[in-house]
Amino acid sequence: MANEIYDSTWWGNTIDTASSIGTSTEMIQGQFNMLTSNQPNLVVNGDFSNGTNEWSSVNSTLSVVDGKLKVLATDAFSYARQNITITSGKKYKITVDFFYNSLVGNIEVYDGTTNTISEQLSEDGLITLYVTPNSTNLRLTLLNRNGVFGDFNYWGNVSVKEVRATTVEASKCLADAIHRIGIQDIQN
Repeated sequence: MANEIYDSTWWGNTIDTASSIGTSTEMIQGQFNMLTSNQPNLVVNGDFSNGTNEWSSVNSTLSVVDGKLKVLATDAFSYARQNITITSGKKYKITVDFFYNSLVGNIEVYDGTTNTISEQLSEDGLITLYVTPNSTNLRLTLLNRNGVFGDFNYWGNVSVKEVRATTVEASKCLADAIHRIGIQDIQN
């Protein structure tokens, strides 16, 4: 036929099969599992719902106020820290909410070798850092510098997740499923 681009029998079977899938999560779930947002948070107690558990500190008193970690300085150099087990060579996204109170804060990420990423903070905001460590340990430090006794900052929603796809093209997911099921139909 002059205007026919594809074999309508095969295509018709594929469309019928795909329409029978409906809203099945099997069809697209594998694609969505690739999203960074669906990766587990590797920070233990990053939302501070369990108080200050899993966080160590130096020269500071840690407490949780309204779901945020309060790092109160008892010396000029004070911090809260957590060591996180990761996979060497993979890329990770680190996010932290910072709530400025009385002194400049820093977030430092040390990957167990010689690489340290540091971000200085002097106003409220969401901090996002990316790191590709060369080891299996990531040391995350929420730091107050140059403070005096009584200075403090708040930190919230600390997250470390493996970087995967940031978006999934739904039409591609559907096309992949239709193609896979169409091939299964042909083989049957």
